[in-house]
Amino acid sequence: MATRRITIEQLIPGMFIIEMDVPWYRTPFLSHKRLIKDQQTIQLMKQHGIKMVTIDTGKGLDLPSEPSTNTQHPASQQATTPDVPLLEQEAKRASEAKSEDHAATVIYAQAREAVERIFDDLEQGLPPSPEATKAIVSNVLGQILSDRAAMSMQVAIHKIRQFDRSLTAHALDTCILSLVVAIESGLDQPTQEQVGMGALLHDAGYVRLPRNLVRRREECGGQEKILLQQHCTLGVALLSEHPGMPEAVLRIVKEHHERADRSGFPAGLGNDQILRLAQIVGIVNYYDGMVSRCGARPAMIPHDAVRQLFLSGERGQFEKSLVELMIRSIGVYPVGSFVRLNTGEQAVVVGVNPQQRLKPLVKIMTDSQGGSYATPIKVDLAVPSPDHTVRTVLHVLDPAQERVNIGIYLDQSLSRAA
Repeated sequence: MATRRITIEQLIPGMFIIEMDVPWYRTPFLSHKRLIKDQQTIQLMKQHGIKMVTIDTGKGLDLPSEPSTNTQHPASQQATTPDVPLLEQEAKRASEAKSEDHAATVIYAQAREAVERIFDDLEQGLPPSPEATKAIVSNVLGQILSDRAAMSMQVAIHKIRQFDRSLTAHALDTCILSLVVAIESGLDQPTQEQVGMGALLHDAGYVRLPRNLVRRREECGGQEKILLQQHCTLGVALLSEHPGMPEAVLRIVKEHHERADRSGFPAGLGNDQILRLAQIVGIVNYYDGMVSRCGARPAMIPHDAVRQLFLSGERGQFEKSLVELMIRSIGVYPVGSFVRLNTGEQAVVVGVNPQQRLKPLVKIMTDSQGGSYATPIKVDLAVPSPDHTVRTVLHVLDPAQERVNIGIYLDQSLSRAA
């Protein structure tokens, strides 16, 4: 790798930077490694106090050569001035690389890495800036708006892969699902971003509690449980140390465990006292907790979690209209559900139809006799099939009991998604 440290004044479009002299959480950039494409990006960097950067001259332009009057060896004076064709080639390579990797996979991986940095910094007492948090959420939101099914697939795939639920995985998945619900509810984009920011940071307060206690949180009772409940107010205190965090985000962090029937914590607020955005994140947090492994508790299959969510609305724990909104957003059979059809075929759900929740998009894996299809068949149950076969979901299966690794089929669906 050929690197060079330069001043921000020397930075020009076409250069590829790998490091800045300002920590990432004080900038609006998801990653410091990037190709500089325009002067606007350089101006934004200046506005955030960046004075020095390190560039990789193997991936982008180098500094222009010195005038010919200098005493350097002629070989060092080969043309390095930026030219349009080279910049266009670099942009083309970046575009080609992006098209080769599925966008949802890339965005999810980048967001996961950024969230891990946020929680590492939080443990060091460094709260993230509103700009850094918003940058992560904006990237994720853009991908959801572009291809909601692919992003939901990423959540389902990583649920299967992870051995235990980490704070960062839970934070990102809660953020993604909360954004899906926020979009479905018709909120404007700035409000959607606030929902996402609050969801991403809702468990920030856990970093102020003993790690072993947080790891055992599902098993705790008595005084330990009371201590764990303080993570809501601890999170607000920690995030308030950085000026400019939106009030709605802080309220989401503080109120995501409050319940409409006043059974929640930390203040026992009632339905009309809880910020609606906090209620959205609270419902998603409840659902994601059920479908995630945690300690000795296995993950619940998504359909059963939806049933529990519905019952919680019936009990008055959550506002019914918001529970309905959540179920409409993720479906009665959420992405990743393993189902048997009325034809006897087995399938995995790869997409939902918000207006026809009982008729999801599926990948049919086996025929009615249990034989595997060489290539899974993608079927939208809401659309009449060419051969006039009427397919409906008969019941939901547990992949663990059936000894089926549905992650394989989800990965295939993702890689082949248009």
